[in-house]
Amino acid sequence: MDVSIIIVNFNSSRYTGECIDSVVQHTVGLAFEIIVVDNSSEPDDVEMLEELIGTKDVRLIKSKINLGFGGGGLLGYQFSTGDYLAFINNDSLLNENSLLKLFAYIKTDENIGVLGLNQRGEGGECFEYSARQFIGLRHHLLGSKSSQKFYAKKYGIENLDQPFEVDMVSGAFMFFDAQKFAEVGGFDPKIFLFYEEMDICFRLKQKGYKTIFYPGASFIHYQGKSSGKIITKNELIISYLYVIQKNYAYWHYLVIKIVLLIKYGIKAILKPKKYWVPFFIILKGGNSLTYSAKP
Repeated sequence: MDVSIIIVNFNSSRYTGECIDSVVQHTVGLAFEIIVVDNSSEPDDVEMLEELIGTKDVRLIKSKINLGFGGGGLLGYQFSTGDYLAFINNDSLLNENSLLKLFAYIKTDENIGVLGLNQRGEGGECFEYSARQFIGLRHHLLGSKSSQKFYAKKYGIENLDQPFEVDMVSGAFMFFDAQKFAEVGGFDPKIFLFYEEMDICFRLKQKGYKTIFYPGASFIHYQGKSSGKIITKNELIISYLYVIQKNYAYWHYLVIKIVLLIKYGIKAILKPKKYWVPFFIILKGGNSLTYSAKP
């Protein structure tokens, strides 16, 4: 099997069905399998998902608990047989035979661990964060936009027309060498949502493997449709601080935490209803949706 395509569904079966259809319609010249992991969705959504899959050659894995994106992806991986793995957000649509292009390119360099591609909106606009730097101290000192522009200018990402090594690519569509994915332990199941891509790209880099942005292929991403109501600023903070503490020196983690406390402390004074909870999560920690969103 060339490629195993793994899609995680949570109460968004309509998007999952459209994603599957786009894979089938726009993928030729490859031996591929589609694995859908349902993350303990509501019964009505699971029923709709089964109807949308119908007689399609799709393997549906039903989890009894919500494992999050990384955990759901790992569950799907256990059933995969492909030499390469494509983890695709279910609120995404393929085009241009993107999988074949990624498959052909990743085989040209045995040191590539993962590929990313151009992420576009519904109107065809190219998202700034298709590829980016690790979100470390510079990000907080310069601000997200300034930091990203600095990175884009330094590495030429803004006008890139050739594949290029980057820190990390968008987690909405990641194309892995299956052997290297396994070597670094896959996604960290302790990360329920957000920053999975930063964590695994960091570990690949530590092993000496490349993360490559491949601009010759693209996909459409609706953004946020797959996570629905469980997208929160709180979960972003919890996952981010976990990834920083796990992968960086303690002083780096501590400085970032202090910077965030100052930032959110000011925001909490100005808009207490919106920012007091994130502030206290940074200060004292908090429980991930790993707990609150599971039945």
